[in-house]
Amino acid sequence: MTRVAYLCADPGVPVFGTKGSSVHVQEIVRAWRGTGAAVTVYCTLLGTERPSDLADLDVVEVKPESVPASARERAVQDAALGLADEVLRNGCGLFYERYSLFSPALSVVARILDVPSVLEVNAPLIEEQQRYRQLLDVKKAETVFRRNAATADVVACVSDPVVRWVRARVPTARTVLAPNGVNVERITARRPGRRNPDHLTVGFVGTLKPWHGVPGLLHGVALANQQTADPGLRWQLHVVGDGPGRQDLERLAESLGVPTVFSGAVAPAAVPGLLAEFDAAAAPYPQDGPGQDDYFSPLKVFEYMAAGLPVIASAVGQIPSIIQDGRTGILVPPGDPAALADALLRLGQDPNLRERLGLEARNDAVQRFSWSGVLSRITGALPPARRLARQ
Repeated sequence: MTRVAYLCADPGVPVFGTKGSSVHVQEIVRAWRGTGAAVTVYCTLLGTERPSDLADLDVVEVKPESVPASARERAVQDAALGLADEVLRNGCGLFYERYSLFSPALSVVARILDVPSVLEVNAPLIEEQQRYRQLLDVKKAETVFRRNAATADVVACVSDPVVRWVRARVPTARTVLAPNGVNVERITARRPGRRNPDHLTVGFVGTLKPWHGVPGLLHGVALANQQTADPGLRWQLHVVGDGPGRQDLERLAESLGVPTVFSGAVAPAAVPGLLAEFDAAAAPYPQDGPGQDDYFSPLKVFEYMAAGLPVIASAVGQIPSIIQDGRTGILVPPGDPAALADALLRLGQDPNLRERLGLEARNDAVQRFSWSGVLSRITGALPPARRLARQ
């Protein structure tokens, strides 16, 4: 049995949390366990939403010291080194690290234990940190990343732009494109037919920050409802998630007269049940935001598809390679409420279209986007001499 050490030193990613990044951690762990591997997770933030199927998962937590902002980057590095020490003490047959700023763990563990190693890169974190938060020691962040990427047997990149970002820094890095996926056993197909005879529901799942485009979705719902004579074909919006933009969104929904349910942040285990109550789901990325950089791989879209929902999504980044316009969903220009309204009107007026798109979306989720498939692409990219025996 292969012993896998999975390490995430990012103090903003709780292993058992409600964020998309938390779901990603859990699903990669499940995929590894599905191969028969014994997995131990090493992290800086445990979280409080442990799902029942991971109740027996071994987790080692080393929290960064509570220090002033000027010393936080060093504290994260020290915590990551503490986690690396724990891995060295326990040993492993493969080391897998989710890239986080200032963690040198992979370069330390892989060289000392001489085991196969994978660095998973989900975003260009150096630029993200500079743009949206604060990055004091850019040189150290670059140096640590380059050392890890050069050491790893595989650098798994969530999108083509991330592949290019890695290769620009480490031309010799052994990269593999590994977009996100979905657990098609955890999220199952919804029942056919509409959920409520009085209205239709379009859902959104995600953090309420400007670059997710929920204001545009609200305007789109308002426009669609203004153009619908039949009250039973009007849409309400159901927002699953929380964030700094929630109060502004609540005020906007009220001012536009859009019936909106805000569920707040929920545990991943609650998401499948909520998706089953939607008639459609949206990923309404605006023109300005991370979407314009094209590096993201949206978990929400894969989850919508697995639930058998017709998806309305902005044609940005990786989305056009996930959603086939007219077959598994409807693609719209980013930041275009009128186009969102047109898509909602089409879906509202044609129940057969809703069911056909949802069925095809579910089929694609099963055939193309399972997490076991994601992991197979990653492990298949290991050099032949470093590949693990099949369990």
